[in-house]
Amino acid sequence: MLDTSQREMAFGVYTRLSSAVLPRRPPGSAMQLAHLPKSFDEQWIASLPIPAEDKPPGQTVALTDKTTFHREVSNEAVAAAYSERPRTRVYESIHARSDGWYSLVALRLAGLLRKRVVATLYESRAGDLALGAHDDGWDGVIVQLRGSKAWRLWPEPRSQPHDLLTRAGDILLLPRGITHQVVTPKYSAHLVLAVTDEPLVPPAS
Repeated sequence: MLDTSQREMAFGVYTRLSSAVLPRRPPGSAMQLAHLPKSFDEQWIASLPIPAEDKPPGQTVALTDKTTFHREVSNEAVAAAYSERPRTRVYESIHARSDGWYSLVALRLAGLLRKRVVATLYESRAGDLALGAHDDGWDGVIVQLRGSKAWRLWPEPRSQPHDLLTRAGDILLLPRGITHQVVTPKYSAHLVLAVTDEPLVPPAS
């Protein structure tokens, strides 16, 4: 059960997200690529609690390296795996496995778009191994919570890459199928709200 402060955080994030996302992905339409700098106050967005600080029991963390995912659950195992090989930490499905403002944001965004939304937190430091260039099968609504992330995007197949930097408070709308690669300059924590093709309410049989 979310307390009042968590609900207020969710409302603050969702209010801005909905006004940013809906014009660029109306229900039934394709999402448009967009980088929206300074969508949130940097200090406010960086103050929001994240699972990386207080990981709930049962919350899985995937350490990514190229195309492989090494999953652990306990804090000790995650720390040991990271120490052995520093990699991006992916806090998977936090909308279901953790209880925080991001759960309510994912639920409200799903209600707005009438599609299932999956929330994931990515945390990395400079030099951490990460996935190489790849594309996703969902529309990504990305909120840079802390630090910064350098993105290289290929908007069209065989096109010249486009580079951008997301800083705390920025929103990046990344349509499915766009090849991208990321690098962490110093430290980064960003939230990915993946808008899937799965209807929010399955059709009646």
